[in-house]
Amino acid sequence: MPRRGKNIKDIAVLRLLKKIAEIKAAKGRWPYTRELLEHLGEWGYGQDALDEAVKRGLVARFEGKCASRRPCVFNKLTEKGEEVLKLLAG
Repeated sequence: MPRRGKNIKDIAVLRLLKKIAEIKAAKGRWPYTRELLEHLGEWGYGQDALDEAVKRGLVARFEGKCASRRPCVFNKLTEKGEEVLKLLAG
């Protein structure tokens, strides 16, 4: 029987992947971390899900400039992350 905590973490990662794709579709760019966590409404738990998605190779993070010209860390779906979303939509 799978552990309950692992299932909850998997659901959080999937929710995060969906949210990244939604923001990319709506704004035409990858979301920066603060923006992503605000949309999720989950700061601590959202950061944990983001860290797990990066660890699993589903999300890549890169530095860039936000609209306010301050440095930001953006979050992009990897090919593996996009494949997971396609399977979910499937």
